[in-house]
Amino acid sequence: MSANGPLPFSHDAGRAGTGPSPNAKPSSARHVVALLGRPNSGKSSLYNTLTGGDARVGNFPGITVDILQGELDVGGGQTVTVADLPGLYSVEAVVDRSTDEGVAREFLARARGAGTELLIFQVIDSTQMALGLRLTRELLRSGFRLVVVATQSDVLEAEGRTLDGAALEREIGVPVLVVSSRNAKTKDVICAAIARQLSALGDASSPSLDWQPESLARSVVGDRQVVTTAAQKRRTFTARADTLLLHPAVGPAMFLGLMAVVFAAVFLVADPATNLMDAGVDLARAQLTRALGKGLISSFLADGLLAGAGTVLAFMPQIVILTLAMEVLEASGYLARGAFLLDRLLRLLGLSGRSFLPLLMGHACAIPAISSTRIIRDPRERLTTILVIPLMTCSARIPTYALILGTFFATRGAWFKACLFVGLYFAGILSGLLASLMLRRTATKGRSLPLVLEMPSLRMPQARVVARKGAVAALRFLRDVGTSILLVAAVLWALLTV
Repeated sequence: MSANGPLPFSHDAGRAGTGPSPNAKPSSARHVVALLGRPNSGKSSLYNTLTGGDARVGNFPGITVDILQGELDVGGGQTVTVADLPGLYSVEAVVDRSTDEGVAREFLARARGAGTELLIFQVIDSTQMALGLRLTRELLRSGFRLVVVATQSDVLEAEGRTLDGAALEREIGVPVLVVSSRNAKTKDVICAAIARQLSALGDASSPSLDWQPESLARSVVGDRQVVTTAAQKRRTFTARADTLLLHPAVGPAMFLGLMAVVFAAVFLVADPATNLMDAGVDLARAQLTRALGKGLISSFLADGLLAGAGTVLAFMPQIVILTLAMEVLEASGYLARGAFLLDRLLRLLGLSGRSFLPLLMGHACAIPAISSTRIIRDPRERLTTILVIPLMTCSARIPTYALILGTFFATRGAWFKACLFVGLYFAGILSGLLASLMLRRTATKGRSLPLVLEMPSLRMPQARVVARKGAVAALRFLRDVGTSILLVAAVLWALLTV
């Protein structure tokens, strides 16, 4: 089972690489199951559960900025292609084809045009049923073969509520599955549903449109007979937390403080790990020199390759810690609140809160950050964001910062180096913001669209997903950056020694 097979319309621009054009045709496989739904509905979590892929799981529109595809064995010798589409609110409204909604709509249109057997599995957040059912009506009107997958059933249960899936199925006239992406049995349930749909491809369905989303949601989602105090507190947890997180004075201070703590952790946690790795490399170099004696070969292995490996290992803890921190903030839903808090500031510079995530992703890599600008609806704002993203401090500059701080401020404490590190980061941010201000007053001048952002519920990130992202970041650093450092170290050894 391959989570990222070589399909014509398969790449994750949110992770790394450039990949094919969004106008590429979808896979020519006979059966394609498209996971479709509103942002934050749980599509990527379900995709990970089904395919074992490592799609980014977060609570901010635009985390999945392109089409992810993976192969899934549904039993009986049948294999389907599962496609994780970017979030979209409508299949009928007019949208820019270069946005994330436009990418999803283009995929559906081309799949139909190519004659592919397309099954739409609409993912709906059970805690936001009315919003999801609005999209359901549009999909039914468009004539798609549809299965509704109501996720977050574990959250609904924790809040003391239930979803009557059978009643919902009777009303809308299409199959309804009530699942939780955290449940190990969810994959079997989805596979069985796909197999049933494949065996009934020739049968005509009779969906119903004689219902209203709001009233239907109220009728199928209700309270349990006994609602505990803990369940009542769970329902209002996000609202109570947002009184502080979104406070006009306290909220920005908490956000800046949290960012400072994250960057400080890069040194407070990474410094001991880096020192331990350095000690291990020094020990290995000493053992190698003792075993081979002094000579060109031992010098090349010890001072060339092992010294280069030590440089790679010294920087890796910082990359991993920063990746883990950003992943936790995304998956918890806090980044959406950061976008809301920064919207007023970014407005002064001609941008909006939707530019926040691409600018933040630019601190990891400019390529996926530029791809993620599809969440920005305003073309002028999107172009401005694309132009200033390269000015952000990407992860490739972290080793340079670490080298400078480690060389010139080696005797200073971790907090001092952390403050300098934050200062270097903010220098990149400041240059980008000043550039955006100049662009919005000259080349990309025009009125900006207002920020429309769905605020997700605060949720506990999945430790398995966060840990996997950290492992992927470490392996990618070793593969993409480590090989280059080793090669340069070997060349420098040859220049300095021979």
